[in-house]
Amino acid sequence: TQSTWVEARTVGQIDVVPADEIPSDKMAVDIGPETEKAYANAIKGAKSVFWNGPMGVFEIKGLELGTKAVAQALTEVDGLSVVGGGDSASAVRTLGFADDQFGHISTGGGASLELMEGKKLPGIPVLC
Repeated sequence: TQSTWVEARTVGQIDVVPADEIPSDKMAVDIGPETEKAYANAIKGAKSVFWNGPMGVFEIKGLELGTKAVAQALTEVDGLSVVGGGDSASAVRTLGFADDQFGHISTGGGASLELMEGKKLPGIPVLC
């Protein structure tokens, strides 16, 4: 039901802890501020970036910050930035980024990764 969906999207207290200190009764649902900065610095210095997968549960307010930080860093790349995968494409659009802020947005995340690995995609020979 609708009320169950809304309740499922409600977040209680958010604790930021180092990755190796996550309590066994909790789960990681986003990257923290230190990781945001580290990733953003690495991304901004790159000439090309292929990003596949949000950093956290971006659909829930309070858990979108890591994904937003990475997306913002991609908009500042002095080169090619590719957003790969349906979840990542949805994330950048949901978080207010325009498609033209990135070099390319692809909804084919897994397939794009396989292509980058040099694997042959089964649909390509059929089309050619």
